[in-house]
Amino acid sequence: MSTELSAPGRLGGTLGAIAVPARMRATMLRRSLREHPGPTVAGLVGLLAAAWLIRYALRGDQHTLGLLAGAWVLGWIVLPLLLGGGRGRVRPAHLRLEPIGGIPAAVGPAVSLVALAALPVHAARYGAVAVLVTAGGAVLLWLLGLIGSAIALEVVGHAGGPAGALLTGVFTGTAMGVAGSLWAVFPWVSVLLVAAPEEVVRAMAYVPSAWPLSAVTGPTGQGARLTATLVGIVALCAAAYIMLVRRVIATGVPFRPRRTTALPLVRRGGDDLAARRGTTAASPAEDGQAQRGWRAWVPAATRAVVGRELRAWTRHPLRLQYLAFAVVYAALLAGLPLLSDVDLLLPWAGPLAVLGVAAMSAGLVGLDGTALWLPLTTPGGERAEVRGRALAWLVLVTPIGVLLAVAGVILAPDVDPLAALSTLPALLGAGASVPVWVSLLRVRPVADPRHPTAADNPTDIVSVLVATAAGLLATAPVLALVIWGPSEVAPLLPLVGLLGGAAAWWGGVWLADERLARRGTTVLAAAGQRSRPPETVLPLTWDLQWCRENTSTAWALGLLTVGWIPVIPQGLMPLAFGIDSGWIVAGHLSGSAHTAMGLAMVGLGVAMLLTGLVLWDRRPQPGGS
Repeated sequence: MSTELSAPGRLGGTLGAIAVPARMRATMLRRSLREHPGPTVAGLVGLLAAAWLIRYALRGDQHTLGLLAGAWVLGWIVLPLLLGGGRGRVRPAHLRLEPIGGIPAAVGPAVSLVALAALPVHAARYGAVAVLVTAGGAVLLWLLGLIGSAIALEVVGHAGGPAGALLTGVFTGTAMGVAGSLWAVFPWVSVLLVAAPEEVVRAMAYVPSAWPLSAVTGPTGQGARLTATLVGIVALCAAAYIMLVRRVIATGVPFRPRRTTALPLVRRGGDDLAARRGTTAASPAEDGQAQRGWRAWVPAATRAVVGRELRAWTRHPLRLQYLAFAVVYAALLAGLPLLSDVDLLLPWAGPLAVLGVAAMSAGLVGLDGTALWLPLTTPGGERAEVRGRALAWLVLVTPIGVLLAVAGVILAPDVDPLAALSTLPALLGAGASVPVWVSLLRVRPVADPRHPTAADNPTDIVSVLVATAAGLLATAPVLALVIWGPSEVAPLLPLVGLLGGAAAWWGGVWLADERLARRGTTVLAAAGQRSRPPETVLPLTWDLQWCRENTSTAWALGLLTVGWIPVIPQGLMPLAFGIDSGWIVAGHLSGSAHTAMGLAMVGLGVAMLLTGLVLWDRRPQPGGS
């Protein structure tokens, strides 16, 4: 009997063999989109933004269009670093004989090419030759973004974690700062979209993204010069990328010199003890001279922890990312309102930065891993660990807060800075000590403390809010005197701020001492974990069935999202800053009713946030908790 199948049978078998893996791939794609929707969402958002850019090009301003095109190219270079591409794109391990899907890799460049097509669309009003010239310039900008993104990924990825962390912190701080000041940015953006101001027009002459349109609208001979310059920039970038990739492929090392400093093979006893503590040994004369100086009141063990923590802040990627984010975010929150001629927040740049760094420091113990055994096995090590961490934070953050506050005072001479300067010591005292206690109370370990990534965020919303609330509580006496106190108590505000900071310092240090001394083994066991319990998977779309099955989680998300509206816009803005817009309820009242409504809104928001925190902390975990 023949075992050959007929043509329909062969066709049916082939279709069946194709259908099974096709369904598997579709299921895998659907699940991956639900668990990791970032690339798909970014592609869809990019297409929508590109469509809007093309629509604006039909009747929009030429110089604004060049500015938007430049922002697109710059975002294309920086955004992959934010999305986790900062480990380098080309490595020897990548050169393997396996096919790489071309369609997923081409989504980003294709969307960018569609967006830059807005330039020739705008040039269509000047004729066919202008369209061709501008299209060539758009392709050059596209190549500049493509090569620039690759160079950024290679340089940041191989320059080590700190460089990529700083860039990520600056970018995320900028994005959050702009989002938090949309009320001040929108009027300026609306003016720019109608017609670029004269100063913007003059500056755009030096921006490459404006050159394709300037080549067809400028004087004779300018087009060839600008196009040649753009070609030269792209060629230089391509040559730099080729050299960088050749270096990586040939040697497998980054484009930087290696360190050749060798460690001594034999250490003296004092050197070994100092190395364990994170310091270098000193001679008896030097040690006695140091003890007679300003450090005489700080024990040696505490100074060792301070030195270790300061080095960690300057070297650890996640710490640098948190620091850069907090500083940039605070500076933009205070400075961007100048676009709407509002300089009221400029003196508050320093306090906002201090409060932001304190919130970002509320989980740093989770980055240490099992290194916490050292203070637990040293006599008095718990006390030295707590105070050393707090002092290091104070030494690092105080100059930043003071510099930003002084800069705000200089830039806004007409604003009374007494309230902002008086809250600064209170925030410094609370920010130095309370986050140490919070990080010991709620330890969130990372998978590998030696090689942390952006996904190893050791903080959670509860820790951040507790650290923030501690700073606000320490400044409450100052703010209460500013709002309701008589004018005669104004000279006492700095003293009240100092007392509030001292009280918050000693309270946070005492709580942290108690936690580490009594529950040190529990903290060490939690920090030494290499995996976290699975988090609750949140749906990407409105799912009524999920809300019914996870009622507490749904309510927690709603309260934590909406609870900030009564606290800040409806409460603090009219009470502390006197901002009474039409949508603020207290703005429609006056006198004691105005104050009562603002306080009621703050109380309502705090109650909503606390309820949301309790519900979120009690949410059911996958697999049981």
